[in-house]
Amino acid sequence: MLHYLKIFSWFLFTFGIVGIIALLAGMEPTVTTARKALGLMAMQLGVSSLLLIGFRMYKAEQLPRKALLYTGWGLIVLLVVVGQVWLNV
Repeated sequence: MLHYLKIFSWFLFTFGIVGIIALLAGMEPTVTTARKALGLMAMQLGVSSLLLIGFRMYKAEQLPRKALLYTGWGLIVLLVVVGQVWLNV
C-alpha cells in the first residue's frame, strides 16, 4: 500500500503543478470559477508536498511506516472531501 501512496502522491504533485500553470495561462474551467480551481490546485499541491516530505522522513527513519501510511491516505481522503465541498459551495 505504501508503494501506491507514493505513486499517487507524485500524481497529485504533478497534476497540481500542471493545473496551476494551466489556470495561470488563462484556461478556464467549465465546472467552477478559476479562483476556486486555483485554490483547489494549491491545496492539492500542499497535500502532495506533505506526503512527499513524509516519504523523505520515512527513508531517513524519522517517521514510522504505519504513521506515514495512515496519515497519507487520511490526508488524501480529506483532500477529496474538502475539495468536493469547496467546488459545490
